[in-house]
Amino acid sequence: MYNQSRFIFRQSFIYAAGNIVTKLSGVLLLPLYLKYISETEFGVVTLLETFFQFILILSGWGAKGGFMRWYHEMGNHEEKRQLFFTTWFFNTGTSLLSLIFCGAIIFIWSSSIFRYPLSTEILLLFLSATLFRLLYDVPFYYLKLEQKAVSQTGWLSLNILMLLGFTFYFLEVKEYGLKGIYLGQFLAHFITLILMIPALITKISFRFKIDVLKEMVRYGIPLAVSNILTTILTLSDRHIINQFQNLDEVAGYSMSFKIANLMQMVVVASIISSYSNYFFKTLNREDNISFFKKFSRIFFIVLLVGGLAIVFFSQEIMYLISAGSPFFQSAVYLVPVLTAGLIFAGMRQVYTLPLNKHKKSRRISLILIIVAVINIGVNILLVPFYGKTGAAWATLIAQLVGFVWFFYESSQLEKSLLQSDKKILWLIPIWIIMLIFWSMLSGGPFFISFAIKLLLFGLFILYLFLIKIVSIKDVKEITNFLRL
Repeated sequence: MYNQSRFIFRQSFIYAAGNIVTKLSGVLLLPLYLKYISETEFGVVTLLETFFQFILILSGWGAKGGFMRWYHEMGNHEEKRQLFFTTWFFNTGTSLLSLIFCGAIIFIWSSSIFRYPLSTEILLLFLSATLFRLLYDVPFYYLKLEQKAVSQTGWLSLNILMLLGFTFYFLEVKEYGLKGIYLGQFLAHFITLILMIPALITKISFRFKIDVLKEMVRYGIPLAVSNILTTILTLSDRHIINQFQNLDEVAGYSMSFKIANLMQMVVVASIISSYSNYFFKTLNREDNISFFKKFSRIFFIVLLVGGLAIVFFSQEIMYLISAGSPFFQSAVYLVPVLTAGLIFAGMRQVYTLPLNKHKKSRRISLILIIVAVINIGVNILLVPFYGKTGAAWATLIAQLVGFVWFFYESSQLEKSLLQSDKKILWLIPIWIIMLIFWSMLSGGPFFISFAIKLLLFGLFILYLFLIKIVSIKDVKEITNFLRL
């Protein structure tokens, strides 16, 4: 079990490096964005980001989920190469169809969706950049399944460097505004795809496995529906805010979400990326669920500690990435609510795995349909009166419902999950108490406030040892996991 954990955290560390590069690029780009576009236009950028995420999820039609599920069941390396080709070819066609469908919606109802005049040139650049990003998505999946974390992180870093360079040139030098943002994305994604093709073409066996594809799609369609609904669950609030409020409210909410989402990008995404692949690879091993229990416990502790760190220093982070903008500083109070929602979202992703193991993809889809409806319904109830604050609480409520429901369903399939360490739940009330102290420190002198927050964070870590949720042995083990 030690070797399993060490491998997973080693892979996670590499994925985290790539995610940190991604977030760092966002930190570097945001001051540039805010220098050449207004807060209102930043709201437009945020809404276009939601369309990109929706198209990305829609484009696979379930094949990417099936690819991950079936890849390690292929009999030999040649069959894996054939499956890679089949999935990539199929995904190219579905990506084009998805882009045409969503592009038509954007062009026809642009004024109603954005409530802001957008030129045809900007929309075409956005859609073109999205297409080339979609076309190298399956190769990234392939690198993940082959456990080539270093290679995947290298390609991601190259893409980010080009994105930074092109965006800086078109905004700072050419002063293209919104057009410069999407022209930079278009060139970065196009060049990344062109450079990847020669390296990946040798990994392909040009045989279309139609029989396996049918199984993958049959299995993956419910998962695709659930992923689409998860995207709606995460991103619909921006559009609801825009419809009931305005783009400035969208901008403030989105900036707070970006800070809270640091945990999703750096902690959740990297660890889940590594562990989910390992979970499917060891699906039929006897210790699959016993290790899952140990992993989920450690993961929850990591989420709480990481989440508290982000909340405590959210004011400083907000000041940095917004270039000191008072407009965005005023929205930092949303970070604790959004962070709590992302903690439940991270645990929800973990407890989806046992349902996938038992091929309960329809159950996953049903749960997320209901959770998405709850999220949209609560947003519609709260946003007209409370704006972005109502949207943050709606997201938290929906994610909590989703986590509890997935835990219940998983424990029905794997009864041993009910024997998980209940003592860990004591972390939740102390976490809330720490948030109360944080709110009392807001607006105080910088250095005094910073020092007190460091002290409180240290006390929280000490509390983990005092109630014996974490031991010295655990720390040594985790340190060994991360040692390369």
